[in-house]
Amino acid sequence: MLKFFLYLFPLIFFLLHSGFGRQSFLEGPPPTWRTIEKSFPKITPLLTWEPLIAKSEIECLAKNIYFEAAMESTAGQLAVAQVTLNRVKSKHYPDSVCEVVYEGPKTAKGFPKRDRCQFSWYCDGKPDEPKNKGKLWNSIENLSKYVLTRQRDLIDITDGATHYHATYIDTPRWATRKIVTTSIDQHIFYKKNGGFNFR
Repeated sequence: MLKFFLYLFPLIFFLLHSGFGRQSFLEGPPPTWRTIEKSFPKITPLLTWEPLIAKSEIECLAKNIYFEAAMESTAGQLAVAQVTLNRVKSKHYPDSVCEVVYEGPKTAKGFPKRDRCQFSWYCDGKPDEPKNKGKLWNSIENLSKYVLTRQRDLIDITDGATHYHATYIDTPRWATRKIVTTSIDQHIFYKKNGGFNFR
C-alpha cells in the first residue's frame, strides 16, 4: 500500500502543477489591475500680513540713509533709519517719514534754510538726489522697505535715540541736554534726558 502512494504522489503533484491542473483557475476574464489613489489633505498656504507702505515713504527713508550713512555698515544704516522712525513715533515730530526727513524752516521761496534742518544733507546746498542709483542705492532702498514693513519686529539698536551727530564734528549744544545711548560707526546717538527736552 505504501508503494502505491509513493507512485501516486508524483502523479498528483504533476497534475496540480501542470497546465492541465490549472485550467479551472483560468476560466473567465483575466484579472484587471486598478490603482487606488490615496487622498492627502490639501496644504493651504500660510497667509502673511504685510502693511502697505507708500513708495514715497520708502524713498524718503532711503535718501536719509543714503546721504547720512551710505558708506557705513548695515548697522550704521539701520541706526539712521531707526532714529527717523523714533521721530515719527514721537509727539514732538511729524507723523510721517517724509515730513520728518524734510522738517525745517523754509525760505520765502520754499527752499530749506541753510544748515537749519533736522538732517544736514537736506539743507547743505548740494543736490538731494543720488548721482548714480546703482547697487548701493538699490541696497539702501531694499533696507528702507524692510525696515518700514518690519518695524514692529525690529529691535531698536539705538535704544530710543531721536538724535545723532558725526564723531568727526564738535559736539553740538543740544547734545549736552541728552543722554548718549550708543555709538555706531561714525555716529553718536542720543535720546531724551527726562523732564524738559529741547527736542
